[in-house]
Amino acid sequence: MKTRKHQTIGSKVSDAGREGEVRREIDSFLRALSSYPDRFAHDPYLSFEQHLFSIVSANPPATAGEASHRD
Repeated sequence: MKTRKHQTIGSKVSDAGREGEVRREIDSFLRALSSYPDRFAHDPYLSFEQHLFSIVSANPPATAGEASHRD
């Protein structure tokens, strides 16, 4: 039983980290989605995928140490 209890606690911590990562991915996607029409107007050869990558790479994910300072 003790092993199972430790696994549950560990999975809660990783679930919380994963939730934050998913939220950042969703935020990046929504920013790219809302800003793509203006960007496309200036550069019609830019794909949405390229635009999304530029948004994501401009806002790299936080490391574990940085995330704890933000919260």
